[in-house]
Amino acid sequence: MGRVFYKRDADVLAFGLLPAHRRYELRQARYMEMIPALGEVLRQKGDTACVLDIGSGTGEAKLVLDTVAPRAEWTGVEMKPDRVAECRRRGYVKVVDDVNLETTRLPFPDASFDVVIASHILEHLSNTHAAFADWYRVLKPGGLLLIGVPMHLVVVSWLMRLWYRLRGRRPYGHCVFFSMPSLRRFLHGYEVLRIWGFRVLSARKQLPLEDWAWFYRVSMGIGRRFPNLTQEVNVLVKKPPAI
Repeated sequence: MGRVFYKRDADVLAFGLLPAHRRYELRQARYMEMIPALGEVLRQKGDTACVLDIGSGTGEAKLVLDTVAPRAEWTGVEMKPDRVAECRRRGYVKVVDDVNLETTRLPFPDASFDVVIASHILEHLSNTHAAFADWYRVLKPGGLLLIGVPMHLVVVSWLMRLWYRLRGRRPYGHCVFFSMPSLRRFLHGYEVLRIWGFRVLSARKQLPLEDWAWFYRVSMGIGRRFPNLTQEVNVLVKKPPAI
């Protein structure tokens, strides 16, 4: 049996905020990177800022962005009752818990939100184009849409799509397997401001690499320059201002 170099329960606060295994856990960078991406627009909007968090989980995105924009009004979309309860405890004004994102449009008027967040949701949906268009629909002109998706090398993406076609979807599994070329094709026609990644190498339960700030800085630098080599990316899309 191989030696486990370093192991402990998720009893650390990554970046001083998020429960994790490591102090600079790269899995949690998906949330921390929302601060430079979305923080300025939320600060400018102040208490008029409206945020939609699709697949809000336990409210990690709000927990992070509250550090720079505590007066924003948050709405969540979440199906699991325990997570809905946690989002409400964390201050979401409304949590919609009865929407099937594969069959139902969001129950919000056009141009309702300054910011829309959907972190690691798109890859679970079979109707990716329709779902993304609907998220874009509820975004105000000039607003920002941030998604997070897993990233694969082209050949790996092709093999995973083939496996999915042959075997079908597992419960809560992925339907879509993005490579960088297929992600860029998917986003054609939208104004993409940035695509950047985080994790080239991650072994947070076995190795202490993500306890070291230098490793985090190196990983983020590689992710910004070569997002196609990372395990996940964030994508920031802007809706053009009204003319």
